[in-house]
Parts: sequence; structure tokens; C-alpha cells
Amino acid sequence: LQDAEWLAAGKPPFSTWVARTIFLHSINQGIAAGIRRPELNLSLLTPGLDIGFVDTALERLSTVAWYLENDAITSIARFKEEPSINKIIAEEKAQIGIAEAKDDLRSRRDTIFANRHFTLISAPESPAEVDDVADSIALCVIDFNEATISATTEGPPPVVEQIFHNTGESGKFRTCRNRLLFLVANKQELERAIDNAREYRAMQNILNSPNRLQDLSESQQQQLKQKKGILDLAVRISLTNAYRHLFYPASDSVKAAKGLMHYPLPAQDSSEVKGKSNQQDVILKALKDCQKIRAEDAPAYAPAYILQKVWLAGLTHWSTKAMREAFAKDIGLNIFLDAEVAKLRDTIRQGLQAGQWDLQVGERVYIKTDDGLLSLPDSLEFSERMVLYRRGILEAPKPREIEFSAQVMSSTESVKPVRVRWKAQGALGVKLYLGGNLVGGEFRPSDEYETEIAHSSTFKIIADYGNGEVAEAETQAKIVVYGTLTPSTARGEEPGGIFQSKPLEFDLDGSPNVVFNELSELTSQRWRYRIHDYKVKGITYLDLSVSQVMDYRRLMTALPLLMKLPMQIDQTATITAGEQFVRLEYQGPVRGFQSFQAAVSTLLGSADVKADVSLKLEFEFSSPVSPDGTEIGTIKQALNRNPVDRVNLTVKVTY
Repeated sequence: LQDAEWLAAGKPPFSTWVARTIFLHSINQGIAAGIRRPELNLSLLTPGLDIGFVDTALERLSTVAWYLENDAITSIARFKEEPSINKIIAEEKAQIGIAEAKDDLRSRRDTIFANRHFTLISAPESPAEVDDVADSIALCVIDFNEATISATTEGPPPVVEQIFHNTGESGKFRTCRNRLLFLVANKQELERAIDNAREYRAMQNILNSPNRLQDLSESQQQQLKQKKGILDLAVRISLTNAYRHLFYPASDSVKAAKGLMHYPLPAQDSSEVKGKSNQQDVILKALKDCQKIRAEDAPAYAPAYILQKVWLAGLTHWSTKAMREAFAKDIGLNIFLDAEVAKLRDTIRQGLQAGQWDLQVGERVYIKTDDGLLSLPDSLEFSERMVLYRRGILEAPKPREIEFSAQVMSSTESVKPVRVRWKAQGALGVKLYLGGNLVGGEFRPSDEYETEIAHSSTFKIIADYGNGEVAEAETQAKIVVYGTLTPSTARGEEPGGIFQSKPLEFDLDGSPNVVFNELSELTSQRWRYRIHDYKVKGITYLDLSVSQVMDYRRLMTALPLLMKLPMQIDQTATITAGEQFVRLEYQGPVRGFQSFQAAVSTLLGSADVKADVSLKLEFEFSSPVSPDGTEIGTIKQALNRNPVDRVNLTVKVTY
């Protein structure tokens, strides 16, 4: 059998020559038994033949002749009565089952293809085991008991198709298909890997048994260890060569009719496998060669490419997260690795700068205008919060408007009291300046401040809206000397003369009946301001505020009756009840306040409660309403349902 290859090549039976010569020198038992390599070469010298055949024949015989011992250290070859190491390994190998060898191969497989560039999904049996997400690239290594491939022309096995198209949920198809890779074992190479794994396991069993090692000579033990190291590499090579059928998503109706392209990975030898603990590099290189994954030095995607190939036609806007996920869904696109994230951010910036698309982040928008793009976001994230729009849909943001006024109160003193009020809707924080100096304290977006001034002063407010966006407004509080016939006004306007000054804002305080009766008098001739009678025609703004706990709770009961009016809530509550301490500040629509209302009411109803509260209801009318009109009547009726003891009423009027 060993000579068959030689004879087929027209050569003499070299294996028989070598075996016969060694056997004749082994008959003499003892230390001198056997023949050294130089003597063996000399014994087989034949005219016209290269003596190199001895090494080849002896190496082949050593692997199959169970009683032949070829000592690599002494270079003595001889036949012995006890079996050789090959015989011992073969007998142990016969005890190793195929299932046991496959288990060893599975363990090695999961190590060889462990997570690196891709997320390993080991031996999936159903679509439910592979998540339909766009987070990472999934490498599905199909178990050899599930499916194998015999030829490079075969299509994907049924289990691969099922995972690729379905999610495992009833009636739900997979959307993120462009992130799935499949590895399937070759049937013939798998048989070789199983055979190598059985032999390797046999060597392990022998080396792990002290009793069996005692029966081996020192040279046999060394041979066994050497063989184990060589076969360990052979198992890795045969396993990597078995898993060489790669299927990746592709949009090719001819070569990939079912959406999966079959790419046989090149066979590897010991020089390629040795020293490499992870074989995902081979898969990555293959996908780059197929141009399914872009090279590391590839530039960022051009915005025009995104608009033509990635952004779905008819889709007016989508989030940056959806843009990234599109690469995981469309099998006609490149597979998107984590290294591409930074490049996609550059693409988004380029698109904004070139006016290819616009961006909205919360309430802030980034649009390139004729004057250019004012600024770019400090950072770009792939989330639902950042939304890209096609050009022409978003509108440039309107300038922030801050309502700001300073009212000098009447006083006979040289130092006049002044009340400053503002409303910076949407602001996160507010800073107030008087004459260029920062006023200490914390202020809310809608708030007021009282102080005293000895001369006309300028107040400035700076509102911070977040993301680096700020707005500011200024107003003057003027103190006018009446001897010059230029009276002081409520808002610092320059009137035409002292007799033309009319108050635009009134503050009333008392019980609900008192303040509403005084409000009603504003429309009659009984209201006198200095010399002339002034009749108020309309109210543009009204607010009600209370500062006592009982009044706070009573006023809250009126909220449901006022829902139809344009009402805003401005409230603060600092509550201590036993070991509980709560501080709540709220400014905004009444609907948002309702979620806190029950909790605050419960705390205020505690037996040992101590609280400092303030509740203001603000009504800003789009057009002036009559002091005797329906709107004011509705507010009055709501307060009379559960009247408070004392309320402050502020109105802004027109004449």
C-alpha cells in the first residue's frame, strides 16, 4: 500500500526497501539493535537513484508502521516488539467518538471567530436567536450539524435564508439585513477537521494519564508532546479551512438572487494560521476585497451620495439615528463598521455647510442662509433628537423675544422704588444687570425684581436658551423732574406733556370682591388720576397671585374652571412636612402643572406642614377684553366658588 504511489510514478518500491533494511538490522535485539540514518543511506545506495528517497519513505512509514521507532535524537530506526507511539495514539483515537470531537471543534470555533470586528452569533438555529437591530455587524457561524456545503456553487442553506429574511416573530420580516454575515462549513474539510480533532484528543488523554505515561519511554513521551503541538495547529488549519463559505448581503439579481452572495474564503496554511488567535481578520479582508466594506483610508461619504443612494425618495426628514440605521437595512449599501461613525459625522457637517440639508436639534435649527451657516452643533450624535430635513422645509428661527419693562413707582422721596418685570419664554436661566452691574440672586424665565434708584437707570436682561444661544433686552427706568414739565411715566416713555400721562398698569390688592370692584371702576368716570378722568377700554393682560397656604389651595381648585382661557402658571412652593422637604418651581401651561398638583396638595394637607408658597395665574389676551366682559366675568366667578382671603390683581390696560 505504501509503495503504490512510488510504483504509480514509475519508481522502485522505496518503502519496502527501507522497511526491509531496518527490519534486518532490528533482529539483533539489545542496545545495538536498529540502524542509524547514515548507515541506512549507505545500505540503500543505488546507481541512478537520488538517495533523498530514504528520508521521504522513512517519514511516511513512521506515521503508519505501529512497531517502527524512528528516534529523532539518536537518528536510529528500528522495529520493536512493543508498539510505537503511533500505535498507542491510534488505539486511543478509536475510543474517541465523533460527537466528542465535534464538541472540541465547537469550542475552538467560538474562540477562533470570537468578537473582534463583528459580533459572533454561534450556531443559531432559528431567526429568533439573531436580533433585528442596527447596533453591530453579526457573524452567524452555522453549526456543522445544522448545515454544510459541498461545492462553491451552492446557494445559502435553508437555515441561512430563514434567518436572513425573518425575525422569528409571527408575520414579521427582518429589516436590518445588511448587518448579517454567515459562515457555513465545507463537508469534506469538516471530515478532515473531525479526524484531526479525534487524534488530538487521543494525545491529550494519554498525556493527562500518569499511569499511561509510565509505560512510555522518555523518547516516546517527547515524540508525543511534539506530535500534540503539530496536531494542535493542524486542527486549527483544518477548522478554518472547513468554515470557508461566507455569505454576505448583496443587491445582485443574478449572482445573489436571494440577497446573499456566496464567497469562498481562500484556503489557509500553517504560515497564515500560526500566531493568529482570531480569524475575523480574514473575513474582514475578504469583504474589503469584495468592496462590501470600505477601506480604512476611504474618505467620508459625499452628501450627494447620501441624498441619491441612502436617503429614501419622498422622505422629507429623518433623524441622524435613522440615517445610520439605513446602512443596516439596505443590502445595496456598504456594511457600516464602527470606524465609519466619525466619517458619517463629517458627512453630516459637510451637508450642512454646503446647504444639502438642514438640521433641527430640539427647538434649535441649523440652516445655511444666503449669509452662510451661522454655526454648527458642538457635537453630533446619532439619536432621535437630531433630525435632518431636506432643503426648503425648515424655516430660519425667529429672533427670541423678551418682554421687559421697568416701572418707576410714585414716591415723595428722592430715591424712587422701581419694579422690573420680564418674560423670556423658553429660557433656561436669566441674569439681570443694573447700570452694567450684575444683580445678585437667582431669577426665573418669567419673574420680577424690585429695587430703588436715585436717578434714571438702565436695566438689562440676558436670557440663556442653552446650546450657546442667548438673547438680551434693555429698558430704562426714568426719573423725571416735574419742574421741567416732563412727568415720570409708568414705563419710562417720553410723553408729550404732564397732562397726557396715563397709567398702563394697575396693581390691586385685597379680597376678590374688593379687587374686582376696583377693576370695574376703571371703566367709569369715578376713577380719577390727578386732574383728568380716564376711562379704560380694554385689558390686555391680567394676573392673580396669592402667597398664603390656604389661599394657595383654594386658588388651585379654580384651575379646572379656567382651562378655556389662555392661562399660564407661575408658582413656587417650599414645603417641610416631618422629614420630607420639597421645593417646586413651575412656569408654564396649566396642563403641565396638573401632574404636580395632586402631590403638592397632599403635602400641604399634612398635619405638621410648614410651607412658603406663591401661586400666580397669568392671562394674556390676544386682543384687549372689556373689564366687564365675559373673560373677566369667568375669572371672577371661578374665584367666588371657593374665595381666597387675599389676592393681588395686576392688569395692563389700553385706553
